[in-house]
Amino acid sequence: MYEEKLLPRHPPVFQEWFRRVFSDPYGWYQARSAYIRTTAVMSMVGYILGLGDRHGENISFDSTNGDSVHVDFNCLFNKGESFEWPERVPFRLTHNMEAAMGPLKHEGMFRKSCEAVMRALRAQTAALMSVIGPFVYDPLVSWGRARPMDCGERTNEQALQHLIHIRQRLNGLVSTV
Repeated sequence: MYEEKLLPRHPPVFQEWFRRVFSDPYGWYQARSAYIRTTAVMSMVGYILGLGDRHGENISFDSTNGDSVHVDFNCLFNKGESFEWPERVPFRLTHNMEAAMGPLKHEGMFRKSCEAVMRALRAQTAALMSVIGPFVYDPLVSWGRARPMDCGERTNEQALQHLIHIRQRLNGLVSTV
């Protein structure tokens, strides 16, 4: 139904925006490349951190250089999995976004950029985990269901589980639950 009914009624138009806004060939190529690379970075970082709630209003595009700019980071640490309609995708990549990547779509520069980002994140796992670790102890971070803390308890078990999941994703382990 998606391919037969919806796609013909809603064809991708984002690639036309790139052609219209960046009319000279060099500018178009630079902007499209910046879009692909920044989308790959945010897709991989978002996947590792469990960033959810990615929709058209939370992903913006810089009309001066083509960069993909994400906003609203309230749905971190796989919070989207606990929604009434749980999120099931690791990051947002619509047919419209993919069409703007050119004829190779996600198999070209996007894939190569994702691979480079994951190599960089894996190489810096210790540094990344040292930045994320303090969130376990932050009383302002919501980790899901509220429960009273014991006087001596300084961490949240759910927060520790999220850190384990982040480390697993960095190591290439994917949870299918």
